[in-house]
Amino acid sequence: MFSFFSGRAARVAALLSLLLLIPTALFSDFIFEGDQIVNDKTLAKIREIGDELSQKTGVTTVLVTKKHLDKKSFLEIKNRYLKELKPPYVLWIFSKTYMDREDIGLNQMFNSPDLNDKFDKDSLFSPFHGTFTKLLVVHKSKVDPTSAAFLNGYSDLADMIAKSYGVKLKSSIGNESRTFMNWLRALFYLMILYFIWLMIKKRFFNKGNIREKTE
Repeated sequence: MFSFFSGRAARVAALLSLLLLIPTALFSDFIFEGDQIVNDKTLAKIREIGDELSQKTGVTTVLVTKKHLDKKSFLEIKNRYLKELKPPYVLWIFSKTYMDREDIGLNQMFNSPDLNDKFDKDSLFSPFHGTFTKLLVVHKSKVDPTSAAFLNGYSDLADMIAKSYGVKLKSSIGNESRTFMNWLRALFYLMILYFIWLMIKKRFFNKGNIREKTE
């Protein structure tokens, strides 16, 4: 009798050990597929946010980042995920280049109908104030801004969805991200105003010089 229970306990312990060895990604509702255009540290933080979002709201998020996509491969990825995913979900597909054009990229986001009013795509992708696009447009250093842009954009997306469900994400960088983007936005507008001022100054200065010469 004792040996029977000992053997059974051993089998249960072995099963539990096997379960612990299974990759946590299998239990995760954040899914990533792509090339290495987002660094590992950023991706780990995005995954942390995505896992918490899934646990608290049930929303599955999929992030696909590619260096290049043609139309056929884009449609294959899109249709495969939209067929497999169960609501609620968000599918974000990004490619640095698209359709053999070096100057054109692809940035598409799809979601289940039940999430239509849960977040604002314009606040993510607007060239003027988008938390994702703005960083890509304004950033002018030698460092690739893609990872930072994804962290800001994804965090903002997760915050909006979480807020619509009445929950808060402990892993979010929302406040830090928004503060940084506000400073970046202010700098951007100051640069525009500065260039406008230079143009006006140059125009009136040239007129003044012309008048002096004619007199």
